[in-house]
Amino acid sequence: MKHILTTTILVATAFVAQANEKSITEKARDTAGAVVGKTREVARDTKDLVVGAARHAGRATREAWGKTKAYVSDDMPVYHGGANATLASLAREIAGLKAQTPNSAPAYFRTRLLALDEQHEHLAKRLALLSPEQFKDRASGPRYDFDQCVGDLEQAIDQANDGAGTLPSGVLE
Repeated sequence: MKHILTTTILVATAFVAQANEKSITEKARDTAGAVVGKTREVARDTKDLVVGAARHAGRATREAWGKTKAYVSDDMPVYHGGANATLASLAREIAGLKAQTPNSAPAYFRTRLLALDEQHEHLAKRLALLSPEQFKDRASGPRYDFDQCVGDLEQAIDQANDGAGTLPSGVLE
């Protein structure tokens, strides 16, 4: 906030110093307009930085499924517990994305959110059906497919978050 005020004062001073042929009223009006314009520009840039940092922080706090201890575990209860915790975390991310998306969002974006829900539901069902025999084979089969699909869902959520940032101004505010 200090930077915005400092920038505004410097810009106003520069415009006043450059406008020597105008009356005081014209100088004040021009300076005020320039200050308002510059303040809006700085506020817009600041908002973009904050939103970008928030998205990055969300990704940084999520531990990717492929890097969890449960992912590499040979103990089925540990694997299931970790997978369920990961799915619950991804469900919260999807719910957060849906909560910040208004009904006026384009149909393609609402469809993307539905696809995330369906993909999550599909993974929860696949995890529940994973048998002890299937669990043992980590390199192929249902366990491998589940692991890959969780990674796909993580990427799809990141893409939807990025897509939310590209929605027309005013749609996602």
